[in-house]
Amino acid sequence: MKAPKWVRVPGGLWLALPLVGVLAGGLAACRDALQPCLNAYANGAYAEAVQLCEAAHAASGEPRAGATAARALAQLGAWDRALAWVERLRGTAAEPGLWSVAALVHLRRGEREQAAEAYKRDLALLAKTGDPAGLARAHYGLYFLAWEDSRYREALEAARLSFAAAGKAADRRGQGLAAEALYTVLYALGDLDGAHRALDLAARLFPPDNAADQVRLLGNRGGLALDEGRPALARHDIQQAVDLARGSGDDRFFRSHQLNLVQASLALEDLDGAARHLDEAWRHAEPGSPPETALLFYRARVSRARGDLAAADRALSEALAGDPVLDWVWELEDERGRVAQARGDLAAAEAAWRRSIAAVEQLRGAVGFDDLKAWLLDRKRDPFESLFLLLVRAGRASEALGTVERATVRTFQDAFVEAAATPAAGGALWTAAADRVDALQELLPAMSESPAAALMPVEQALAASRGRRVLVYFEAQGEVWRIDVVRGKARPRRLDTPAERLRVLVDRFRTDPEPGVAAALGALLLPADLTPGELLHVVPDGALARLSFAALQRNGRRLVEDHAIAYVPGVSFLAAARPRRGAGGGAVVLADPLGNLPEAAAEGRAVARALATAPRLGSAATRAALVAAAEAEVLHVAGHAGWGPEGSWLELADGPVTPAALLAARVHPRLVVLASCASAYPAGRGLWGSPGAAFLAAGSGSVLATLGSVGDREARDLVHFFYREGGAADPSGGLARAQRALLAAGRPPSTWAPFVVMGAPLP
Repeated sequence: MKAPKWVRVPGGLWLALPLVGVLAGGLAACRDALQPCLNAYANGAYAEAVQLCEAAHAASGEPRAGATAARALAQLGAWDRALAWVERLRGTAAEPGLWSVAALVHLRRGEREQAAEAYKRDLALLAKTGDPAGLARAHYGLYFLAWEDSRYREALEAARLSFAAAGKAADRRGQGLAAEALYTVLYALGDLDGAHRALDLAARLFPPDNAADQVRLLGNRGGLALDEGRPALARHDIQQAVDLARGSGDDRFFRSHQLNLVQASLALEDLDGAARHLDEAWRHAEPGSPPETALLFYRARVSRARGDLAAADRALSEALAGDPVLDWVWELEDERGRVAQARGDLAAAEAAWRRSIAAVEQLRGAVGFDDLKAWLLDRKRDPFESLFLLLVRAGRASEALGTVERATVRTFQDAFVEAAATPAAGGALWTAAADRVDALQELLPAMSESPAAALMPVEQALAASRGRRVLVYFEAQGEVWRIDVVRGKARPRRLDTPAERLRVLVDRFRTDPEPGVAAALGALLLPADLTPGELLHVVPDGALARLSFAALQRNGRRLVEDHAIAYVPGVSFLAAARPRRGAGGGAVVLADPLGNLPEAAAEGRAVARALATAPRLGSAATRAALVAAAEAEVLHVAGHAGWGPEGSWLELADGPVTPAALLAARVHPRLVVLASCASAYPAGRGLWGSPGAAFLAAGSGSVLATLGSVGDREARDLVHFFYREGGAADPSGGLARAQRALLAAGRPPSTWAPFVVMGAPLP
């Protein structure tokens, strides 16, 4: 069985890639004098094949003999002689397909540019001869080069072409390899659902009796399961892969998979199993070479789990002394912090977690495709949570708040990368994957320039927020904390319920905001010293990002009866906000894009009259019209929005617009009103990932949007009161007055509570 290439991917997992298979194939039946040469090559007797083929070529000049000699020499590692044969056969009938042999030689020698040129030369020759099998192999080779360089768009296109060519050649295994290539790209980009679909496609195409293919499939399925938090299933699949591969002699394979089994066993709290797999991994270590970072990292984890802190510390020190890459540094330092905390050295733990956070921020600060491979696991929030708890328990409230602010920026970036997934149906997997890469290529620069990604020193942020009341919530290792920011000071308090219980209460409240649950949540979440009439700025986290604070009860009254509320992503965002009038002037109203919401159309006409503009209704409510409103004073959109497993979107006449696309296009009117269902529903832990949040991240001052479903008539009524109560100039105050009017009219919370304002108040 040929050894696969093993590449480390997020979470310490190892991904199996097949070697670029270009040496086989292209040999047809030939004259009897050539047959011994071909037979020797087909039987794997490469040294004998070289002798027979070179002799056959010398005797007859048969190009196929020379081509087979080149392939056999490449298999033997005789690189120079193989390349000499390729050059010698230029212009002959055997040349097509041989440049892929040359490409593999260059690849094995680390000559990547030469390899790419050789593949491209072969593609031109093979296209002329109409050899789909050769084309499939050459395209696959270009995929491999692009994937290793993280050029994901090029990698996807090469894999797609390889899949198509293999289909024309009736080569199901070649199609399987291309589908597996699609899986590797989608996995690297964090699209686990797409990765599953691609791997399932590969499984249907690979022959069941090819052990090497089945080993990779099982191993990669196990890696997906481990990444999704299903360690029992992961251990089952990975163990099957290991059992099937026994006897292959591939130490790297067994070492990598045994480490994945260590991770699964630790997640299952099976310390004996973890230790057994770790010992097996070390038995497959390269003799005479320094231990790999992964081996030392998992030795530290197992040692800490067994209480041997000294051994854990030694392993981590040795790993860090080896100058590991950043994606390892954050994990090693996070683990070092846990070890230091376990032995009571809080100063060392703090220093380690700060170094871990710095590594995470350095990875994310570049905001490039290379970093996306590190964005799959929520675990990268762990050092932030650990440092927060250490600081807050030590009474260092301002520093604890600063750590929350840094975690908020991390959450912002993750949510929009997740929101870049493009809804696709049925067999549109290749198209959806390409669309995702294109969206990310536009999104990444916009994220780095977003005001939501900017931080200021926490003391400066606190000073700038003096005079505002801010309630900051943060989940950390199962605990929920509230930090009250009052008169420029941070006052933390741990809430009297675990995060899991809070999530249950929030879900109950979202289903039915009845007074009992509203009062329980109000007592749990809100401080006792709120002053009626003051504006509350809420920084939500976890389940609270989906909660309508306006409908909470306090002293028998809904919170909105005494307070206007604005959701903000952090104290730095609030302090740095500078309200701005739209340079484009005027207002833009888009309504009823699909022509099936008469109430939305009526709403659009009414709002347009109030804002002294002409509405764009039906087919005129397009994506181009939305982008053209980038600098408007007010943008009002009345139509469909949606949220599902693929993320959220805003529906316009010519198709949906994702949050990532909105942010990438930098659409940022001064005020945005989205009278659409779930237009503020977050994708992750904080505010981020929704269409409404995308406008905020792009630079809008305030956004009115919804946390859930709303009826057309209810949306129209609230919007009417919002503008009547001065919402265009004072969004948070206008919304509060509109909600009070509906509450006084006897309307149930389900008709007004889903509406929220995100962003800083505007004058």
